[in-house]
Amino acid sequence: MTQVTIPFSPHSIEDWQRQLHKELKENVDLLNYSNESEDLEFSLTALDAEPLLPNIDQPSDWKRIVYGSASNEKENNQYFLQALMQGADAILIDQTDHSTNWPTLLQAIETPYISCLIVFRTEAAFQHFKATADPQAVAHVRPLFAYGDHQNYHSTFDLQQVGANCITQLAVGLFELQQQLQNEPLSQTIYFEFGVGSEFLLEIAKLMAFRTLVAQLAQLNGCKLDLQIISKTGFSNKSLIDPYTNLLRLSTESLSGVLGGTDYLCTQPYDALSATGSGDFSRRMALNIGNLLAEEAHLGTLTAPLSGAYSIEKMSSLLIERSWNLLCDLDSNRVAAAQRIQDNILKARTTSLKRFAQRQDTLIGINGYMNEFAAPQATWGQIPEAYGFPYIIFEKISSND
Repeated sequence: MTQVTIPFSPHSIEDWQRQLHKELKENVDLLNYSNESEDLEFSLTALDAEPLLPNIDQPSDWKRIVYGSASNEKENNQYFLQALMQGADAILIDQTDHSTNWPTLLQAIETPYISCLIVFRTEAAFQHFKATADPQAVAHVRPLFAYGDHQNYHSTFDLQQVGANCITQLAVGLFELQQQLQNEPLSQTIYFEFGVGSEFLLEIAKLMAFRTLVAQLAQLNGCKLDLQIISKTGFSNKSLIDPYTNLLRLSTESLSGVLGGTDYLCTQPYDALSATGSGDFSRRMALNIGNLLAEEAHLGTLTAPLSGAYSIEKMSSLLIERSWNLLCDLDSNRVAAAQRIQDNILKARTTSLKRFAQRQDTLIGINGYMNEFAAPQATWGQIPEAYGFPYIIFEKISSND
């Protein structure tokens, strides 16, 4: 092919900034990123962010994981098997106890070939699993311990769902890990579960920042940690009245997880917290989002795709600095840590609810541009609580006004 030289003349950063101001005219405020709920603000054109040190040097071969409880064993077994036939390549089981029927729950699931992660919150639940599950399952599943000295699983999903900002989510996760490492600084594989919200770039930056923060914490404690991130979509911005807008929200949230370097992507059905639970259609659509990202968009294997992107690295740098400072505050006064976390949640939560009530933040189908077409009738069921607050479900809040 004949090479064609295009005579692009070089321009300085100052020339580029002046041109942006000229074209935007009175809308130069668009050149600043500002997020009241997250308490973040910076210039999009200052280019003053230090490049982040590489923290992902191998391709992230992320897996599409489906989440289910250890209750209703026969029903959930069928759900897992169906999901595996439809593209899922991992399952995450929670809510285990000392009465779980493991042979029924894991029937026909080939644990030597399928990534099966099981969360245990008590020693009794784990010992029951070892005593009653098929020996092949015991040998091949990955136990995630949410308790004790050998804890290898932490989750900030509830924090995200009750309204905590990214800084608080990161700091609390680090604080829990720091307490564990101070007692037993072992090199190990740790699993961290994060909720993924609607702020596309910010959610990417959050996951990127966390890898750097964990590396810093491991170095401080003289150990090596292999971090495995589970990104899980939530429910705050989901709609039962306008169900199809959820596909767009789930898509951008899932993409944030993938571009942020997640190891497991859990795209939850939008109606999982409805009174009747998720249906076959919503489950299939949720799983298909991961299938499309992996198979159609060819995002199945990535190595730090947004490394060097200024806005992402600036956000990450700010999150690293501020969450580390909050971690130090929590660690220096552990007696008051729980109250400090509560206060931070309340502040961010109040801001988000105020902005929603005043329509400063618009959610299509929830507080603006309401659905005019027929949709399946569904209502929200019992809303979970964490840290003394119920999950924020904007549609349920709107319907109560």
